[in-house]
Amino acid sequence: MRSPFLLALAVLLPGMPVLAQQQPQQPVPIRPVQQTQPTRGAGTAIQSAAVWHHPTVPASSLLLVADNQIGLLAYNLDGTERGLLVPGALTGVDVREGFPAGAGTQSLVMLANASVGLLAYVIDPSTFSAQPAGIQDLSTGFSPSAVALYRSPRTQRFYVFAASAGGTLVQFELATSADAGTSTTPVRTLSVGGPVVGLAVDDALGVLYVVQQDSAIWRYGAEPDATNTRISVDTTTTSNTPGGLVRPLGGVALYKASNDRGYLLAISGGENAVRVYDRSLSAHTYRGRFSVVADGGIDAVENSRLVAVTNRGLGPLFTQGLVAVHDGVNLGGNENFKLLKWPAVAEGLNPPLIVDNAPPPTPSDGGTPDAGEDGGSGPLTPGRPPPSDGIGVDPSPDSCGCAAASLPGSVLLGLAGVLLLSRRRPRD
Repeated sequence: MRSPFLLALAVLLPGMPVLAQQQPQQPVPIRPVQQTQPTRGAGTAIQSAAVWHHPTVPASSLLLVADNQIGLLAYNLDGTERGLLVPGALTGVDVREGFPAGAGTQSLVMLANASVGLLAYVIDPSTFSAQPAGIQDLSTGFSPSAVALYRSPRTQRFYVFAASAGGTLVQFELATSADAGTSTTPVRTLSVGGPVVGLAVDDALGVLYVVQQDSAIWRYGAEPDATNTRISVDTTTTSNTPGGLVRPLGGVALYKASNDRGYLLAISGGENAVRVYDRSLSAHTYRGRFSVVADGGIDAVENSRLVAVTNRGLGPLFTQGLVAVHDGVNLGGNENFKLLKWPAVAEGLNPPLIVDNAPPPTPSDGGTPDAGEDGGSGPLTPGRPPPSDGIGVDPSPDSCGCAAASLPGSVLLGLAGVLLLSRRRPRD
């Protein structure tokens, strides 16, 4: 006779990752503490956003916003617009610290321009003006829809990924020499299979996240010699089916905590929510989702396409990290961003997420990040536990990220009940 316990296992085990990703009926509501002034462009003008960290005065850091009608706009942390830094039809922006510049390093700001290709700038921390970074030959050969920078932990070389609405993804190396300056060389081309609407790179773990519209979030190896093998982090579903991303999809961003912990945040546009996954490569376990609700004079987020996040302390208002969520239907005018405190998000989900504003580690080649930080890891905020799944980090970019997550308690109880029933003798 077949054991009911074994039959139950046969049914439940294949669904373990899905069961681990069950979610409440509604996203967790999070209230913003600030909002940016509306962007200058009308309609769906905002295409991308990134946080630029001031090297010596964290409170003077900026939210950089790519407007496809106006250019690169900079916003202070109180939401006021600082000004237009770079004009143009921009479709993407990303920032990476530690780029060689003269005798030291600076934060490199890479822009995707719909008609030109890529543009590289650095921001003067005293005047907040953008200056060309002196990188030659940034033509992509196509109109880029997204851009992301990568600093290899293996070689310390810098790379830039540029993607197109047609699904082409090209990796360029930014090669710097004393004589010729910095030039770009294509080193790898990928075919995603559909429009790319979001990119994010995890430098420490050497992986690239790609959002394919109406399809999935994919993970690739970020090194130029990585294979084209990809892992699905999550896929789309319909709004009336439990679990999964709800189209239209949008951007992704990484909350990078110490010791390679943290989270991947992703826009799930069809449910007006931001979904959160573990950063661990062993299993990108789904941790929950949140929405931005109205608070006082700040309206709720609707039709969001983008999210930006940092774990760093940015002055008195955002002492333990910042989340910026795009609002496509801003009641105050054109589109804008709602600004949240990371602890509000971390403590709103159950179980709570970690809050860790440790600075980035010191580069292995002995260099020092340009943002005035000495590297290393810092302590967790007391009373806020780390994730309890115990999953370690798999250092291989091409390893499978589909490891099964731990079973929920309700499933374990159900299995125990089946086992007990199977042990009862039938009545005569």
